[in-house]
Amino acid sequence: MYRLGELSPSQRINYGSAMLALGFVAMVVGVVIVHWAQFPVEELVDGEFVPYEVDYLNWMPRGIWWKALGYVIAFGASQLLIVGAAFIFVLGRKMSWAVASIAATLAWMELVIIFGIVPSEYLNFTQTDLDWSNQRLVPGLDPVPSFLVLGNDISISWAVVKDSISMGYNLAMLVLGGFFAYKIQDIYSGRPDSATTADEVTSPYGRTLVKGDR
Repeated sequence: MYRLGELSPSQRINYGSAMLALGFVAMVVGVVIVHWAQFPVEELVDGEFVPYEVDYLNWMPRGIWWKALGYVIAFGASQLLIVGAAFIFVLGRKMSWAVASIAATLAWMELVIIFGIVPSEYLNFTQTDLDWSNQRLVPGLDPVPSFLVLGNDISISWAVVKDSISMGYNLAMLVLGGFFAYKIQDIYSGRPDSATTADEVTSPYGRTLVKGDR
């Protein structure tokens, strides 16, 4: 984390601007993929299935997995946008009410994405597109091998898998969020002694070599 604190103002602006530009483009691509991937491949006309035409973007692939890819791209784009904004408007700036307000807004947006939008879209995707419901049982776990459950007859539905993944995701994000909040405090703490020692080059006589002008 200390390396972020060593960035110059021009580096912060350049990196932040690049992330904002890339994030904006990726967000547009992700949203377009999600939107057009939801259209059906075929439609019923006069009792026959015919290809479903979607104007000038008919060439775009469709299906639930392309929709999932669009979600992943949009999520990655959101992270680039937030980090890019943090690089430009927060990182390396003297703390003030304005900077604190921007930082709080970015943190709130990140929490909404991580703990609100992502779980909501995940549940919508698994319940509708994947149909992970109580009525569908997981192949191979219908029933669960008896030696694993003391001879009882137990089956696991896709709803259990869906909820288990959701629970694991939220717990993992809580842990990662706490770890990030702890480590981010080291941004302005300076280079640790171990890193400083590793970067120093000494002469055969034991003195530190300093790069000079030729």
